[in-house]
Amino acid sequence: MQQNTVLAEANTASMLASSVSEAMLSSEHSLSVLDAETGTWTTRSWRDVHARAEEIAVQILADRRRSEPAALGLIGDPSVDLVAAVQGAWLAGTAVSILPGPIRGADEKQWAQTTYARFDDIGVGTILGSGPQLDLLSKVDGPLRVDRVADYGVGADVSEFVPREVAATAPAVLQGTAGSTGEPKTAVVSHRAVRTNTTEVIARMGVHRTSDVGFSWLPLYHDMGLIFLLAGMGSGFPLYLVPNSAFAASPFNWLKWLTESKATITAAPNFAYDILGRYGRLLKDADLSRLRFAISGGEPIDPDAFDKFLAETARFGFDPAAAAPAYGMAESTCAVTMPVAGDGAHYDEVTVTSSDGSAAPIRRRFAILGKPLGGMQVRVIESNADIPRIAGRNAGEVQIRGTSMMNGYLGHGPLHDGEWFSTGDVGYLIDGQLVICGRVKEIVIVAGRNLFPVEVERAAAAVEGIRRGGVVAMARGEDSARPGLVVVAEYRGEDKAGARGEVMSSVASECGIMPADVIFVEPGAVPRTTSGKLRRLETKQLVESGVWK
Repeated sequence: MQQNTVLAEANTASMLASSVSEAMLSSEHSLSVLDAETGTWTTRSWRDVHARAEEIAVQILADRRRSEPAALGLIGDPSVDLVAAVQGAWLAGTAVSILPGPIRGADEKQWAQTTYARFDDIGVGTILGSGPQLDLLSKVDGPLRVDRVADYGVGADVSEFVPREVAATAPAVLQGTAGSTGEPKTAVVSHRAVRTNTTEVIARMGVHRTSDVGFSWLPLYHDMGLIFLLAGMGSGFPLYLVPNSAFAASPFNWLKWLTESKATITAAPNFAYDILGRYGRLLKDADLSRLRFAISGGEPIDPDAFDKFLAETARFGFDPAAAAPAYGMAESTCAVTMPVAGDGAHYDEVTVTSSDGSAAPIRRRFAILGKPLGGMQVRVIESNADIPRIAGRNAGEVQIRGTSMMNGYLGHGPLHDGEWFSTGDVGYLIDGQLVICGRVKEIVIVAGRNLFPVEVERAAAAVEGIRRGGVVAMARGEDSARPGLVVVAEYRGEDKAGARGEVMSSVASECGIMPADVIFVEPGAVPRTTSGKLRRLETKQLVESGVWK
């Protein structure tokens, strides 16, 4: 196992576990989880979920006495038992790590070997889960215990159980990062950081236990999915969870689930709102009138696409004031900035030019992502990279610090209190609110022009047959046979030549530059992280290596 330089020793009471316990035990409400195979809901009171968490905690402590490593690994679709295991780990003074299952088309045996090794490497001793993913892991030879979460600790004697004491800085979550511009890392997030971020998210959303209902299909291995779950656990409001696979199989069911659950709070990445906006005209019989806070985060927000979502869902009673574009990352537990309830979506319309001012200016809209949560600070510093100029705005590299920050990356040096963390994002502040324009490492430089790739990608995605969210813009170097701007796009259609011409025309019109090449690939072929973010640098490597041409 690699040396861990950021994990802290446990020696004082965990306010995270105790505060979550207090919320769960004092709540009169329930957790409901959808079984994707049967289409039925399993509902248990938060008190029952907590009782199950205590059983799991007792079993974890029994395993620890047999000298197993401390961390608990979780895998598979959400269930009442899996949710209970999160709190069970914290009651036992143990960190929890949730990893994703195999993506479509992956070699399952190789996925199992890689995932098992990753759990082992970060200090997991027991892996709990269900379904095919757990079955695959159970076939891997190694020292880890692999068990069904529904069986683990059942019937354990909890009569004398006392929650274990841990330091505020002790690890609570070993959170995988997206790795969209590099290799994924594991962020070590402390009990204090998780508790602070959860508390501040609940406060910013203005949660009322007696009147609010939460709904989420976000995967629990993603920081936004986990913090949404913790908002439910930490406030005790009714919470409905659906497996991410069920949403992927039928995205329009999101409206049905929101209607059935009478949800007031939900969250999703921009692409999910985009789907409803593009095809909302085909939908009917939904009731979104109860929604008062709909978070959009996890990826760049397309103002045009989000406006289409607002227009299409107005007939279902969705209040535009409920829209909540936000910003966050695993390194800060989850949320960094977020609007207050009722603010709605707002955009900053600006003029963008290349860094040397050689190209014609282009008007652009960027989503305003709210002010920092309590305990968090955001600043913008001058970037070492050449980035596009934004008239009247001091754009640069975004840095963050505060009480929700991680201890550091596993196997790396610690992030000290008060130390600024460079996010790698390009953005600016307006009236204290954050605006994100792109990623520093993903700036596209073509013939001396600097472009935000997302702008090119959105223009290309407007063409019929191009899969929105499946487009990557990149620059091919001067040593290439065809240097210049290259657009890689997932395409479904018969007229590739016509679509290629439309992409070139759309990009030229919207962005003021003509692509040197447009490369079409099959739907789903563009590399993505486990949370669905485009891996632009990996895509560029595929093009430069000649795999795609």
